[in-house]
Amino acid sequence: MLNNTTALRFNGALKTAKNFFTVSETAVRYEDPNLKTNFKYYPNRKVIINNNLNVGISIVYDEFTAIPHENAFDLGVHIFEMMFGVTPQIHREVTNNRTTDYSVDLISEKCKIVFDQEGYRYVNSAQGDEVNFMDRQEENNLMPDLRNERRMRNKQIAENFYDEYYPFVRVSNYLREGSMFRIELGYYRYRCSNGMMMGRTTKLTYTSNYKRTSWLELQQSAIDKFLRYKHEFLDMAQKLWRLLSIGIPKAQIRMVTFDIFKKELLKKNIEQRKKLQLSLNQLVDKYVAEIGENLNAALNVATDFSKQLEGSRVSPSTLQTLATEWMNRTTHPRFNIHTYLEALEGIEERVINAIEIEDMEEEIKF
Repeated sequence: MLNNTTALRFNGALKTAKNFFTVSETAVRYEDPNLKTNFKYYPNRKVIINNNLNVGISIVYDEFTAIPHENAFDLGVHIFEMMFGVTPQIHREVTNNRTTDYSVDLISEKCKIVFDQEGYRYVNSAQGDEVNFMDRQEENNLMPDLRNERRMRNKQIAENFYDEYYPFVRVSNYLREGSMFRIELGYYRYRCSNGMMMGRTTKLTYTSNYKRTSWLELQQSAIDKFLRYKHEFLDMAQKLWRLLSIGIPKAQIRMVTFDIFKKELLKKNIEQRKKLQLSLNQLVDKYVAEIGENLNAALNVATDFSKQLEGSRVSPSTLQTLATEWMNRTTHPRFNIHTYLEALEGIEERVINAIEIEDMEEEIKF
């Protein structure tokens, strides 16, 4: 059964101490098999210790820079304040059982992007800003082709359409090998908390490995990057608006979900796929009623559906990035909706009935 979606949550507490602890490091030693009372040092490795629990949580290479989760959180807050001029709230915060992996989504009720049939605008109530974009000119001032595009778009957008998206900053930190320190910018849709990342190739994603660096250097390089590209967070709003202008029949919207998540669905057995398939009916009805028969509705169907695919091996970031990659393809100037839909013909049946593929072990992310 499909779970009812809920509106975006803005948690009041800025910082919760339960996910934060100091760390220390010690060399790796092992017992000499020939002399039990003697211990030897293992070269080029060290143990990271959670001081609050007084336990070792991972073994890493000597040059690994251990960044406390609280430091990562504080940097995310600083970048959010730098980007939007307001102190954020926490929407989502997760730490794994070993306490090595930490992720937080920072957001604010005070800054949002509002969409309606006339265009979109960025609103920041903390700064008193409201900046309009796109088609908010008088109809008579538009060129004929733009007037025609507006008329066509209004036919495929739901009556009284109104939508709100909230930009958010996601910080992911790891006290173990195998992952990168990451700060990403994305959008949450208010009505149903659908999350979309701007994508790992965007200028508003910062990544760094933990080797031969210092926390001071990492902080400064992240701040420099987000400051340099500060105003490009509206690129995704432009793409969401573009999706509203591309019509797609209601009956074909479900094919988009199978296109975006084909590989993830093929890791499920056929019985699981059929259960997931049934949930699409309600999602399509919901988003067509709210948004209309267009690719923006199709994207929201897919991102809502993705919540049911999350598991220990598939992270929200991974699934949200898949949706963003699809959005980048479909908003390209040379994209043709008719060619696209022709290529997807029969995809639902093919995916549902395909042989299950091996679910390869992947690193656990957030």
